[in-house]
Amino acid sequence: MNGKKVLKLFGIFVLALALVGLGYWWGQSDKNVVQSSPTATHSTAGHGETGSQADAPGSVNVSPEKQQLVGIRTAVAEVRPVVKKIRTVGIVTYDETKVAHVYSKVDGWIEKLFVDYTGKLVQKGQPLFTFYSPDLVSTQEEYLLALQAKDSLGSSSVKEIRSGSQSLLEATRRRLRLWDIADKEIQDIEQTGQPQKNLTIFSPLNGFVIKKEAFQGMKVMPDKELYTVADLSTVWVNADIYEFELPYVRVGQGAKIALSYFPGHVFTGRVSWIAPVLDEKTRTAKLRLEVPNHDFTLKPEMYANIEIDMEAGRKLAIPDEAVLDSGLRKVVFVDKGQGRFEPREIIVGGKFDSYYEVLSGLSPGEQIIASASFLLDSESRLKEAMGAMAGMPGMEKEGAQGKEGMKGMKMDAPVKSGPQEKKVQDLTLTVSTQPETPKAGENIVRLKIVDKSGKVVKDAQVAFLFQMTMAGMAPSKADGKLSKDGLYEAKANLAMAGEWEATVTIRRPNQKEIREKFRVVTQQ
Repeated sequence: MNGKKVLKLFGIFVLALALVGLGYWWGQSDKNVVQSSPTATHSTAGHGETGSQADAPGSVNVSPEKQQLVGIRTAVAEVRPVVKKIRTVGIVTYDETKVAHVYSKVDGWIEKLFVDYTGKLVQKGQPLFTFYSPDLVSTQEEYLLALQAKDSLGSSSVKEIRSGSQSLLEATRRRLRLWDIADKEIQDIEQTGQPQKNLTIFSPLNGFVIKKEAFQGMKVMPDKELYTVADLSTVWVNADIYEFELPYVRVGQGAKIALSYFPGHVFTGRVSWIAPVLDEKTRTAKLRLEVPNHDFTLKPEMYANIEIDMEAGRKLAIPDEAVLDSGLRKVVFVDKGQGRFEPREIIVGGKFDSYYEVLSGLSPGEQIIASASFLLDSESRLKEAMGAMAGMPGMEKEGAQGKEGMKGMKMDAPVKSGPQEKKVQDLTLTVSTQPETPKAGENIVRLKIVDKSGKVVKDAQVAFLFQMTMAGMAPSKADGKLSKDGLYEAKANLAMAGEWEATVTIRRPNQKEIREKFRVVTQQ
């Protein structure tokens, strides 16, 4: 074979490997994808359901031992009640419909305070302070004169005189009421026949004094707020929810409120208002909950955790961890029995707590993989891509066992079995395994450290990190223990067959830390 042909075949091989890395399997046309729907039969010509026939494209065979090793769990696609849970954080605040402000409404001086500090609990009708005002005294005198006029002129034969005396009395009484003088005090004025120097202002509702600007002896004006009283038997909790959650929330819906510093106690409330506009920066909408607070446990400005449950009925659903989402397609692996797992594209609806609604692609009762799906996905992609590469010019299958090769070219294994030796600084590092050719599963990894004088180093701290070059594969860590042979040994759990990267970290007293990488290839 001449050099040009070898170079051309090598270029084809590199291109095929690039397609694998870019997700070749995901980008194939519909002819390479197993199409499915709730009523379709998921077998194609030449791809039956029995073990004696060929598997569907991308199917993976996993032995029971390997399933247990990588932690494969299955779940059933079933029709179940699903609940949309919305979780957010809110802030407790006052119920604005139960807050009252107290003013004098007339010039004067405060004579005596009955409520003399902020935070005091008051009842509706409870005295707040007494008030002296020359205008109030003169209005009381006018009221007493109007009473005398009504008594003397009320029996007059002239209708205009009788009605005039009555109108004057009503106008004076109305003025006193507009200045927040209670009916009881007006009755006292009528009974004593004397104007009172000091009149009392009462609390307009039950609640706590949250603001106090009144002091004994101070002069006040009508525009001066003296007290603010808030009824905390009901509070509001204001929260933000994202715009995609808005369709699941409605006014009147129940909600649960919990405080992190009051564990075990759950308050219940209801949604009383949803903002008609979004915040353009955070893409959230304001939400208000109305919560009973008869024991006053909830206090304004507290932070609260909110959970709103929206029941969405019964739907065909699967665990969300079972779905592999590429952004364009969503795939699950269906358990076909006897260790065979078949990739299948599905269409999902909404996500409800830890479940996806399945619109098409699965039927009730089908078994799917609920964990370790990414491992099967990686092997499925590789198998699909290698199957496509087999049809390229210059590629052929060798032997009955289905090993892939390139016609006319001989490729050596990336790492040979046996000890690997590297020189780092003034040390010689030798890594070996037991067995010499490691298998998928638990192996013993050994490190020998020799200094430049040929002496075995025994004062080091050694740590191993094993990681497969595959997205989503969790690394395995182990500390090396010095054996009587002067080797640092560790148990390595290499879950899958393939190439692993072993990072060795060596720490010695008063020496610079050494970190070196080796490659270990495991077999089935």
